[in-house]
Amino acid sequence: MAEDGRAASNPALVDSGPAPVDSGSAPVGSGSAAETQEEQAAPAVPAAPVMARSAAVSAFCVFLVLGVLTASLGASLPYLRERFGAEHEVGRVVSAYNLGALAATVCIGLLGRRLNVRAAPPVLLAVFAAGAAGMAASPGWTAYLGCAAVTGIGYGGLALTLNTAFARGFAGNSVVMVNRLNAVFGIGAMLGPLAAGAVGHTDIRLLALAAAVCALPCFLVGRAGAVLAAPKGESGAGAGASGRRGRIGLQLLPFLLVGLVYAGMETSIGTWQSTQLVRDGWSTQAATTAASGFWAGMAVGRLVLPQLTKRLPGRTTLPGYLAAGLGALALAAVPHLALVAYPLAGLALAPVLPTLIAWVSGVAEVPQQATSVLTLCCMLGNAVVPAVVGALSGSDGATVIPLVLAGTCLLCLGLAVWLRAARR
Repeated sequence: MAEDGRAASNPALVDSGPAPVDSGSAPVGSGSAAETQEEQAAPAVPAAPVMARSAAVSAFCVFLVLGVLTASLGASLPYLRERFGAEHEVGRVVSAYNLGALAATVCIGLLGRRLNVRAAPPVLLAVFAAGAAGMAASPGWTAYLGCAAVTGIGYGGLALTLNTAFARGFAGNSVVMVNRLNAVFGIGAMLGPLAAGAVGHTDIRLLALAAAVCALPCFLVGRAGAVLAAPKGESGAGAGASGRRGRIGLQLLPFLLVGLVYAGMETSIGTWQSTQLVRDGWSTQAATTAASGFWAGMAVGRLVLPQLTKRLPGRTTLPGYLAAGLGALALAAVPHLALVAYPLAGLALAPVLPTLIAWVSGVAEVPQQATSVLTLCCMLGNAVVPAVVGALSGSDGATVIPLVLAGTCLLCLGLAVWLRAARR
């Protein structure tokens, strides 16, 4: 892992630093000599710090805990109803947790340069552990709900800052490492419902207590903040820097649109694939169980595909993943093949969002702010796109749903091609 951090360049973050020396890369014209003289006179920009091994290991442990607790909330609802009484709307705990995560994402985006990025990971870890401990010790429903919101703040902030740190902290291996980080979260998400079932009949609050206890030894994740800190020579001066910031802001638009459509498509597949399987003749229980194949494909894809394509730039792999996903979703429209097609779609699409995060973190002037805005766009897509897919699918049979999903993937592929052209 330390060797990964010393890699010379990241092919997926093709816009993240100075261009390599290439006779064809310098602009041709009368101003090229002056530009060369200015570049020689400018102070050298120090390289961004690499991720410490201890911070990376701690981050993996943190994401495992985040995945377990986040995915366990839904499975915990029957036990929460038994613990606090049927008169409470126990589903509100999931909303409170996610609202806390949304608040953290918005605050990080608004703070931008004013955020102390070195202090952010340890502070957010402490917030998460304190909130989880509060959930475990809560004597009543109101206190439990408030502590769930505090825990969500820690969860959302850690997910955002650690994804950004991994996108910047491994040079040529950043895309692979971001995918691995999110794959670990997926493993935790698969374990979460099992953990809820194991402790639920005793006291479901023990799960939150275990999350708090497991988070505390991960304090070395605070060292990831060094990766987020901008090098001293990074900022420009005067109107030139202001103009560059404006151009970069416009250049981020394709990233945001790809993130919005892709995240909504991923949520739509998870939402509507069971409905298609039922319309295809499966029982409700069998369709629900079979739908887990898509998420299993996502976990495997994030571990395998980035490793196989790590020598290719993100501008090449991103459209490739989407094209493969499009083929799998089209295959799902063939009667009785959806059971195989959706896991294949999960496998193909798995690296899309981590690759996008790594890429946008490399081109943005304030990476944690750009990742925050991208995350907000993904949340918007999660809310809007599944409803649009449902409205277009109607109740006209099993083949309509995968065709609408394939159309959404085609739109995302078109946006990715536009992104590739815009970043040349």
